[in-house]
Amino acid sequence: MMKLQLPILKNLSTISVLLASGFNLSQGAEAPAQANKEEAQSVSLPTVVVTATRTEVSKEKTASTVTQISRQEIEDNQYPSLTSALRTVPGLTVADAGTVGSVAGMFLRGTNSYHTAVLVDGRPLPANLAGTFNIETLSMDNIERIEVLSGPASALYGGNTIGGVINLVTRSGKGLEKPEGELLIEAGSDSTVREGISYRGNSGIVDYSIEGNHFHTDGERINSAYNLSNASAHLGAQVSRDLYLQTDIRFYDGSVGVPGPISGFGANDPLAHLKTRSWSISPGLVWQVNESWKQKLTYTYSNFEQEASKFTGLGQNNDVQLDEHFIDYQNEFHITDKWALTFGGTYQNRAFTRFNDDVHANDVDSTENNWSLFLQSQLEIAEGLNLVGGLRYDDYSLFGDSFTGRIGLSYRLPEVRTLVHANYGTAFAPPTPQDVQPALYGNPLLIEPERSRGWEAGIEQPFWNEKGTFSATYFRNEIRDLIQFDPTLFVLTQTARARTEGVEVGFKLEPCRQLALNANYTYLKAMDLENDVRLVRRPRHQLNAGLVYSPTETVRLGVSCNYVADREDGFGVSQQKIDDYVNVRLTASWKVTKSCELFGRLENLVGDHYQEILGYPANGRTFMAGLKVSF
Repeated sequence: MMKLQLPILKNLSTISVLLASGFNLSQGAEAPAQANKEEAQSVSLPTVVVTATRTEVSKEKTASTVTQISRQEIEDNQYPSLTSALRTVPGLTVADAGTVGSVAGMFLRGTNSYHTAVLVDGRPLPANLAGTFNIETLSMDNIERIEVLSGPASALYGGNTIGGVINLVTRSGKGLEKPEGELLIEAGSDSTVREGISYRGNSGIVDYSIEGNHFHTDGERINSAYNLSNASAHLGAQVSRDLYLQTDIRFYDGSVGVPGPISGFGANDPLAHLKTRSWSISPGLVWQVNESWKQKLTYTYSNFEQEASKFTGLGQNNDVQLDEHFIDYQNEFHITDKWALTFGGTYQNRAFTRFNDDVHANDVDSTENNWSLFLQSQLEIAEGLNLVGGLRYDDYSLFGDSFTGRIGLSYRLPEVRTLVHANYGTAFAPPTPQDVQPALYGNPLLIEPERSRGWEAGIEQPFWNEKGTFSATYFRNEIRDLIQFDPTLFVLTQTARARTEGVEVGFKLEPCRQLALNANYTYLKAMDLENDVRLVRRPRHQLNAGLVYSPTETVRLGVSCNYVADREDGFGVSQQKIDDYVNVRLTASWKVTKSCELFGRLENLVGDHYQEILGYPANGRTFMAGLKVSF
């Protein structure tokens, strides 16, 4: 078992002083008193996040590990989709079936895909029968930032948050002096084309942000063509000084070929096809009752449809539909300027059906109702010392009830600016429809939710006048009743004990406006303790590194690398180690005029032949180039 050995405070402070000073050991007592103006301006403001506490708060006060990908980082790295951005997050592994648009799995700190909730502006997205949202369908064109909360989060967000929460914060038209718009088109390898348009602004009491885009590729493999259309709108109205009304509307329609593995059952299928469609509407309000009390209320209706056709296996040709109603009510109450309470409740109604085309009848038809109450306290005990705690009760009509909790502590050491944080929480995940429905090869005897206890402890050290940051975090999750496939019985069963633990180390440096560097490394040990085998698709080592260089005001060049090593995949006796891989990306952009920008990127520069999922080869070297016009 790995242990995090924290140095004693004296040694930590000594190291921190050296880092905070920028390693300038030659500066003595006679150094000038006035600071350089440019260095003084380089000190960054605290990063504000919302996902860790459901409220806007400085990241250092949350006691949690939150990774934030900013709008600038999205543009610098030319991330076309959420999956490409998430591959850079420490502790998170993305695995898909190789072809663009294939359903992607994500493993946050070694947990399963459905153990991580995906939200947009705090609103849940409709899940498929496997309990996850199709993250590969989310474009980055209208996203202001991505927040990834790592660690148990059920005390705030309920079930399916053993791994954490991914929250996409959209761009807003509020506060803009004049409307802003963007028109984008790019094309490249495999007849790939992407077009998009976005527009945001405000007029009087009304603000708006709308976007639409379309993506097409023929793909590298047989039957791997992919078409995706996205549209969304965020509309708001400040009807009075204290009352703000808002509505979020989003839609996507996707169609992708499913060639299957390169060998074995269903290999190189020339006809299998999957269509998915989803839409949602979510009105809400924010009411500032008085200086101390704020209320939020949202209602979300979402619909997900999936059509599988021309598959060769019995029961694989079907039509799935899920409808969900979700109500979220939240109060934010500031008892003092140092103490805040957040409390409220949620209600969820989900109905899902599957029509089996082979037998011409519904073989899945189920409804569930879930409700919850939650309470959270945020207290600044003393300057720099913060205590966060929360409790939640969830009641699931099909799987019983659950109490979850969380407590966290953070402290920012004065002068040296070292941040020390620790966090403990419990979480749960009820079985998904795919887990329990016999028609989906599920086991109806799975009635117990998966449960976990997790904790983390770490440090974050800024240095060189806040131009750089070093961080290190140890985490551990103890999971019981983990749902696993038993290849000997050919049925899903629950493993009594599983554990995921590891270390995340990060480094960021921006020595000047022209240069930005970042790197993170994750060591992960994910084990099924009951059977003494590794959990599949969780790499032991993962390294991400990137550099963005701007030689002039108008040119940006970037290089990034994703290295993944020591993985296993397969089931039972066929579980085996699969090859390590490295994926290098190059990006470049040139702002020709104030409103016109040319850009391009090269994916898998070294042409590495690898598989994120056993039997499904990833794309080779691909190139994209495009034009973006601002108006």
